[in-house]
Amino acid sequence: MKKILVGLLIVVMSLSAFSMTGKEIMQAVKDRDTGKTLHALMGMDLIDKDGTVNPRTIEVWGETYDEANDLSRSIMVFKAPASVKNTRFLQVENKDRDDDKWIYLPALKRVRRISSSEGSSSFMGSDFTYDDMETRDVEEDNHKLLREEKLGNYDCYVIESKAKNSEDSQYDKVISWVSKEHFIVVKAELYSKKTKKIEKILTVKQDLAQVNGIWTIFETIMENVETGHKTKLYIKRSKSGSPYIEYNKAINPARFTQKYLKTGR
Repeated sequence: MKKILVGLLIVVMSLSAFSMTGKEIMQAVKDRDTGKTLHALMGMDLIDKDGTVNPRTIEVWGETYDEANDLSRSIMVFKAPASVKNTRFLQVENKDRDDDKWIYLPALKRVRRISSSEGSSSFMGSDFTYDDMETRDVEEDNHKLLREEKLGNYDCYVIESKAKNSEDSQYDKVISWVSKEHFIVVKAELYSKKTKKIEKILTVKQDLAQVNGIWTIFETIMENVETGHKTKLYIKRSKSGSPYIEYNKAINPARFTQKYLKTGR
């Protein structure tokens, strides 16, 4: 009996050693390999409640410009339709302060800085806000592992994240389903501060695959539960079915400047 009890104790201790906390899981999400650079051609479909679709085409470049502090920057260029063509959006992560965000509006022919007070505003009429476009620091939130469950094809951790300072987040809380295999958030429920109910749902299509050795999301839908409006973001594909996305290819640093933002060159 003593040997049995000792054996059970060893098993319990081993399981405890390998279990992950909510914070560790979300840190693993942030730390997963996403490449040093990224270049992609994307679609952004604005979908009305009645199913009407307003399609857009966007070209995106991104890079990690400060590996020591894990800081990245990206630029998005709207290619179509004509109503938004040549609109450009530049975002630069900073250490210990808010991201810098600028947008160039061709109709006004000027660059406008996006202030932190505009974080909850819609990005280009989509269901994503400016704050949704950035990656939150893991330390900004308290993370709680709620349970483990299967979501579609993936075994997932279910994590509740709440801002340590409520003023630092536009949401009351976020509940995320994290794929154990990929450490990718495949679903998220974003709760309203006002109603404490689900405001938006982010869903990742479960067709994750590797491109250049990096696990890649090909389609995401953000749905506003309150209005019924949706935004679909997806990687465009060639006639052969190959996705227009590549990693770790050299990008001219000049592309991530306000000069390029204004001139497109």
